[in-house]
Amino acid sequence: MIKQLLVKNLAIIQELEVTFSPGLNMITGETGSGKSILIDAIGLLAGGRATGDIIRTGEDAAVVEGELVSGEDTWVIRRVVRAGGASRIFVNEEPVRLSDLEALTDSLVDLHGQHEHQSLLRVGTHIDFLDAYAGLLPDREVLAHTYRRLIQVNEELQRLAAQVEKEKELHELHQFQIKELEEAGLSPDEEEGLAKEHRLLSQAEELHRLLTHIEHRLQKDEGSVAGELGGLLKQLDRFAHLSPELGQLGERLSSMKIEMGDLAYEAGRYGSTVNPDPKRLGEIEDRLGQLEAVKRKYGGTIDTALKKLAWLREAAGRYAASDERLSRLQEEQARQQEAYAAQCQELSHQRRSARDKLAKEIRDTLARLDMPGTRFEVRMENLPAEGGACIISDLAYKSDDRGYDQVEFFISPNPGEELRPLAKIASGGEISRIMLGIKTVLAAYDPVGCLVFDEIDNGISGSTAETVGAALKDLARSRQVVCITHLPQIAARGDHHLSMDKFVQGGRTLSRVRVVAAEERQREIARLLSGAEITQAGLDQAAELLAPSRSEQEAGVHG
Repeated sequence: MIKQLLVKNLAIIQELEVTFSPGLNMITGETGSGKSILIDAIGLLAGGRATGDIIRTGEDAAVVEGELVSGEDTWVIRRVVRAGGASRIFVNEEPVRLSDLEALTDSLVDLHGQHEHQSLLRVGTHIDFLDAYAGLLPDREVLAHTYRRLIQVNEELQRLAAQVEKEKELHELHQFQIKELEEAGLSPDEEEGLAKEHRLLSQAEELHRLLTHIEHRLQKDEGSVAGELGGLLKQLDRFAHLSPELGQLGERLSSMKIEMGDLAYEAGRYGSTVNPDPKRLGEIEDRLGQLEAVKRKYGGTIDTALKKLAWLREAAGRYAASDERLSRLQEEQARQQEAYAAQCQELSHQRRSARDKLAKEIRDTLARLDMPGTRFEVRMENLPAEGGACIISDLAYKSDDRGYDQVEFFISPNPGEELRPLAKIASGGEISRIMLGIKTVLAAYDPVGCLVFDEIDNGISGSTAETVGAALKDLARSRQVVCITHLPQIAARGDHHLSMDKFVQGGRTLSRVRVVAAEERQREIARLLSGAEITQAGLDQAAELLAPSRSEQEAGVHG
């Protein structure tokens, strides 16, 4: 609801401060006193467009500030409009954009009359009102959850499919490299062992000759070292008794002879294992060549090649996981699309079952508001759209988290005229009364906390005015209502009454507002009844009109 409103330098208003109350707030006053300007000020707070020509003559800027309350939340909104139409907007002293203000006030204030800030004139709200009326909001939330998941799956699927396609060629290269490295059969110690064996085999013939020669020279040949030592030992033995030192020398010669025998044996044994093997040598050289090629291609060493193989296997594993994830997402996409399409169709069926009932209730209400010939329809259509989320029989439809129905209210206020979109109604008073009728039917489903009606009494009088007043009173039992009226039957139903007038001061026209209550309010109602000259009959009739409101107030009923 709107709690306070401050207006400065707006048209003929120099400065006004207005306090609104819960329930039904009535604004009356003489023609040209600034009533509609006050409503324009509320429109600015609600995100209405601002132009420089609304600024009071001679001033640089107009200022509108209001305190809006919803539950425990409070917002202080200020708009400063400068010449040329430029404006600044502040919410709780923080600068905001016009779009932010519109989003904030969308569920706080709704203006009805010649104003663009009317929720019912925005086609996108019609489906919301129909669903709320039909009790479909819980079902729609289920559908919205399915839709959000479907969109999430579609986006993830698109991203992952692009990634898999992008990596496909690289994955094929990785697979080739893995195959090449696995077929190479790499092991950390193989190259060192092969190099050692290669060195041995490449000199096997020369080494074999040398070891054979050593074996023979040490022991096997005539005149071998071992034979020479044996002869020397025999000669020395003849003199060993002459001295202990000679005996020791003989022992050493004997040890040398034994050592020569051992050396000859080892040389022969090892020599027998070293045999030239050109075939094996060729195999080793081929293998070392293969390993060298692998090293050149994969980092320079066997170790880096093995690390590369491990990395390639991990990359292949990631690709395989992505591919598997892609398959799972495709399966889930099919499930979600099927579920979403089924929920869209079911919700559409329920809407079609409820739309005629809603239209009839609105027509009946408008008839009571002196619009008996008004025709009203809730139209629904399903529009094919390439890429639409709802797919039925291979045909995609325009759809969102509310389903695939496009819902719009159509109306024909006058007999003989064709039905037209509700948003194209021209007359301000007609709009206000139509909106009152629709809002009366949809009151329980409308989240807006403050309804503002301008020109609602245009073209009506008498019993119709009383019906309109009663409808406004009913609306005000669940929210704040602000209404401009010239009719006493409507004004008398208010819980809070503001009267505006204009006066000339210093050669300038000024506007002012005051709260009227008790006898002063009775006189204001009498003025509406009889004009500037208030009669006793007018006062008596005013008292009669005010009696129901006074009784309600005394009973503690304030809307």
